[in-house]
Amino acid sequence: MVKILDTTLREGEQTAGVSFTINEKMALAKMLDDFGVDMIEVGHPNVSPKIEEFIRKVVKENLKAEVVGHVRAVKGDVEMAVDCEVDRVAIFLATSNVHLKDKLKMTKEVAIEKVVDCVQYAKDHGLKVRYTPEDATRTDFDYLIEICNAAIDAGADRISVADTVGVMQPHIFYDLVKTIKKNLKPVGIDVHCHNDFGLAVANAMAGVRAGADCVHTTVNGIGERTGIVDLSNFVVATHILDNENLKYDLKMLKQISAYVEKITGIYVYPLMPIMGDNAFTHKSGVHTDGVLKNPTTYEPFSPEVVGKERKIIVDKFAGKRAVMSKLSQYGIEASDEDLLKIIHEIKKVGDERKIVHETDILDIAEKVLGIKAVTIPTGVDAVLFLRLEAHIYTTSISRKIKNMKGVEKLYEMSGDEDISIYASLKNVAELNNLIEDIRSIPGVLATSTRVVLKKYGEVNGNSC
Repeated sequence: MVKILDTTLREGEQTAGVSFTINEKMALAKMLDDFGVDMIEVGHPNVSPKIEEFIRKVVKENLKAEVVGHVRAVKGDVEMAVDCEVDRVAIFLATSNVHLKDKLKMTKEVAIEKVVDCVQYAKDHGLKVRYTPEDATRTDFDYLIEICNAAIDAGADRISVADTVGVMQPHIFYDLVKTIKKNLKPVGIDVHCHNDFGLAVANAMAGVRAGADCVHTTVNGIGERTGIVDLSNFVVATHILDNENLKYDLKMLKQISAYVEKITGIYVYPLMPIMGDNAFTHKSGVHTDGVLKNPTTYEPFSPEVVGKERKIIVDKFAGKRAVMSKLSQYGIEASDEDLLKIIHEIKKVGDERKIVHETDILDIAEKVLGIKAVTIPTGVDAVLFLRLEAHIYTTSISRKIKNMKGVEKLYEMSGDEDISIYASLKNVAELNNLIEDIRSIPGVLATSTRVVLKKYGEVNGNSC
């Protein structure tokens, strides 16, 4: 069975603009451990005192997962990892010509000596050892085998095949990993795939089929440049497409993904597989009709598998079944004739603007059917104050809010609140929807709302 090494706490923190607190790291490490990952790469202890402090603390938590320290092939780094009492040390040294010549200014022979010396030192001090030939996929093959076998002889029990700049394609990576495995002495094989061409997950799956038994992932696929293999994408694809009965608690994926969104300020793209907001959202009339009759018509697996829910969008693309489903949520029944009228009006609203809200659907149904299904006070203006988490870039939140329905003015502020909003909406339900939409944005710590009782018009050309 394939193992997962999650490196969100190391590779993930190398994402531009990302820096975790010790408490955030501890919380995430425990989540990943509860989820069931086999190894957690906790960082490079020599990078900063706070990273070293975290590593020392997390080791004392006695996690079920192996705690892996990441170090250069430098004896001082290895000594620090030994002193931190990690379970395993991951020693890396680049092997491609461009890295050896231009970055390291090192001969191939010296590189082998450094790797062997550091692996032996770690092994002599009781640590499990992984050696990573950085930029392995652009390394001369014979030299790659030579340095990896030297590391194995020195005591390494795992070798990580690193596609450091994401240049592999699945069929090429499959052949490479298979040939590496055939030419190495008995050892566990990791794959570390970067996503520069959007092929990280596909390459990782190809690597596993070729004989690798461990894949490196990060939550939400974060990492250097365009990141690496996304945890949810790889685990679910392996579980569903390769029919692997994995031990991981898939229902935790939504919670873990949302937490990493919150502490990084990097939001999951709506169209991202598995964790994106649109992953189980259906809009077209044909699609909503099918999925309401039988979800497997347009879903490769149930959203409940990963702790998510199905969404049915009603707008100008909606068909009868989707509208019926939405109305039934409010106890509204309509004849086929009235239903067609309601759909016609919904399409008109959809053509006039981008989004059809639930209040629009209810208004239309009430007018067509001549009923009052829900009593909602009409006409409400409000001022909303937002407080954001300290690490959040205020403008990134402003951009998400400024085009929301009802938002007329938005200000970024100094003081106790970070953003203030003036909103004018049709009714209290719309105000409530706006508040809930804003609260759901990762990074929004608190909201405070004041309903406007009186407006006094314009003063010196400016509205009060």
